[in-house]
Amino acid sequence: MKFILSLFIVATATLSFQSDLSGQTLCENGMADIYPCDGYDLYTHFPLSAVGGGDNGNDCWGWVDSDSGREFVLYGRSNGMSVVEVTDPLSPTYIANLPTASSPSLWRDIKVIGNYAYIVSEAGMHGMQILDLTQVLDLSGFPFNISATSHYVGFGHAHNVAVNVETNYAYAVGTNTFSGGLHIVDVSDPLNPVLAGSYEGAYSHDVQPVVYNGLDVDYQGQEIVFCFNGQQGLAILNAEDKTDVQLIKSISYPEGFYTHQGWVSEDHHMLYFNDELDEMYNGNNTRTYMMNIDDLDNPVLVGFYESDNTSIDHNLYTHNGRLYASNYRSGLRVSTILEDGSIEPQGFFDTYPEDDIADFDGTWSNYPYFPSGTIAVSNFDGLFIIKEHEVVDGEESFVVEAPVLSLSPNPASSTVRLSGSFIDSDVVIYDLSGREVLRMNSIPAVNGLHIDISSLKTGSYIVNVLDASSGISKATSKLTIQ
Repeated sequence: MKFILSLFIVATATLSFQSDLSGQTLCENGMADIYPCDGYDLYTHFPLSAVGGGDNGNDCWGWVDSDSGREFVLYGRSNGMSVVEVTDPLSPTYIANLPTASSPSLWRDIKVIGNYAYIVSEAGMHGMQILDLTQVLDLSGFPFNISATSHYVGFGHAHNVAVNVETNYAYAVGTNTFSGGLHIVDVSDPLNPVLAGSYEGAYSHDVQPVVYNGLDVDYQGQEIVFCFNGQQGLAILNAEDKTDVQLIKSISYPEGFYTHQGWVSEDHHMLYFNDELDEMYNGNNTRTYMMNIDDLDNPVLVGFYESDNTSIDHNLYTHNGRLYASNYRSGLRVSTILEDGSIEPQGFFDTYPEDDIADFDGTWSNYPYFPSGTIAVSNFDGLFIIKEHEVVDGEESFVVEAPVLSLSPNPASSTVRLSGSFIDSDVVIYDLSGREVLRMNSIPAVNGLHIDISSLKTGSYIVNVLDASSGISKATSKLTIQ
């Protein structure tokens, strides 16, 4: 009874919060509600209490179900991980909570390979939780507590985890093993993860493993790991042989205090990284460092971009020619990557409007890789869902609120009529367990469509309109059959 009651309380709070969401808040005249912005609209803001609670939020990542195109944010918190569906960013849903494997911690990190999420924490004896994400596809109604599918216990705590989706290896770093260096796990069978190798030449705060496809022919096609090693600067490792990881190059740079995290450009021409403490101890404004990696044996620090902002930088990622940086108290900062590898500001959304001082609060991370263009931004105090303004023929055009799907009559008994400006769509009806019970494919125009529902039992159902080509959800509505 206690478990059911706690879920009911969480669900009630979540549903009452979601009922206040009426659509995105446009970025107009440099503001979206109370949030400074440039070029990005606010779709949803979940306070921490609405997505599982705890002392703080931290990392985030994303998952897309390849069959349905449904999009999910995986939001880390001190006491667990929240699964939030954002297929419709105007009406996202907090659907599941994965509790911490041991105790709460400020730090939690998440990555995804295929349909499995890999979760680590600085909490003692936490290990690495492995979660089959397909189990959340059938959840609806209120947030469920879910359990890890498997659990790797080759280490206790870890500061971070990185994955290589091409080779099915997970790299835990900052663990209580191998001097905090690489703890490499073969997750080709997620239900039976095994230690594959290690590197203990230096403590790593964060890493990015890639199959290198840059210009250095000596390393093309090999698994290279870019390591961000705190007070020890950077390192580039060759991890093609997991049992014999080799150092290619160690790098330091002027005015370096704590090399925190970084990401390579999509063409593997440049490495962008940040220093978490230079703003605080050196007094400079927010810096993003740029390194040419065309020659891995002799990488060249090109320089840095220094913004007009004073906040500390944290996690950054590259995608589609842009760099997305979560810079603590100045929010998400987006830059365009120019042809020569340098960057220039493109837009921003400030999730911490109080100030931009060099201190630890505001945004922790972001996930810019959803096919829909939805961007998740994780804060200490909650989760933001944002999107860029649409641009048509070079002119800025605000996003129009998503069309509404209407059902009549509702409740219905034998037929139901759909209304809404949807074209080239599939219409799917699910029961509340998430099971598909009726489907109509390739509907040229949904408005005015009548569906025979006489074969369905009395009860509640979800009607979902999907894009016929991509499978991405356009709109949903609840249907009652009596």
